[in-house]
Amino acid sequence: MKPVYLTSEYCERLEEIVGAEHAESVFRSFEVEKTTSFRVNPLRGSVSETVEALISDGLSLQSIDWCQNAFYVTAAERDRLTHSPFAESGHVYVQGQSSIFATLVLDPKPDQWNLDLASAPGGKACNMAAMMENRGKLSVVEPIKPRMYRLAENLKRQGVSIAKTYLMDGRKVGRKVPDRFDNIMLDAPCSGDSRIRKEKPKTWEFWSERKVKEQSRKQKGLIESAFTALKHGGTLLYCTCSFSPEENEAIVDHLLTATEGAAKLQPIEMPFANWQPGLESFRDAEFDSSMSLTRRILPNENFDAFFMAKFSKGWPDDA
Repeated sequence: MKPVYLTSEYCERLEEIVGAEHAESVFRSFEVEKTTSFRVNPLRGSVSETVEALISDGLSLQSIDWCQNAFYVTAAERDRLTHSPFAESGHVYVQGQSSIFATLVLDPKPDQWNLDLASAPGGKACNMAAMMENRGKLSVVEPIKPRMYRLAENLKRQGVSIAKTYLMDGRKVGRKVPDRFDNIMLDAPCSGDSRIRKEKPKTWEFWSERKVKEQSRKQKGLIESAFTALKHGGTLLYCTCSFSPEENEAIVDHLLTATEGAAKLQPIEMPFANWQPGLESFRDAEFDSSMSLTRRILPNENFDAFFMAKFSKGWPDDA
């Protein structure tokens, strides 16, 4: 049954994107009480000791089997976790499972020079630094000053020592530092309709196709800049928290065309069942046949919706 608080235009689009057989469960996810997932931060001490301390404090942790330092608690325990001394000290970082998984897909390594573009509030950057064991270089870009302050505070709280922050428009990065980074995370600004909550009208009352198109123009500039800044042989992960193909498959298709074969989609292994391959067409738009290698995570009580495309950088086909 379609939610009455959402427009018929939005509901029809969503059914086209995920399929009528999945639309009802997606709509239901906008109303269900969600679990709260988090990472235990190895930069602040032993993961096992922090876990023991959390359990001793009375929290009922459930492990996430595809990430050894990630767990979740029920919605009823969210406030206890987020206001606990473990969160204040940086021993844990509350982060959605889709976001945690994205950093694992990028797979940053120690001693690399990596980039998080459009980074605030910094959850992925903190996870990247932890996976890098605070070794190497991590450049972090954010164009909005208040968000940059929050990002810097999170990096400090999490014990990240390898990050250097830049207050700038990510669309300028590629021209300034071409062929520089081993891995790049681009969680692009988007219309954000994957975070719709029935009880929070601000998450859905301002959605429009016009907003989707505005974000799409910005995303094209960001993904071009990110790819230019990537080293040959490097990996770029493009992701959004939007369902819209205009912000997802269309942006991926744009980069594939613009780079004349230098950008190549790579497969993403999925350790859970709630996902779909990317669309090869949407309404009047046709996309590259390799779009099936992209992934759209479907939301449920544990996940927010998310889109991911993993690129490697080679040479243009005519080089």
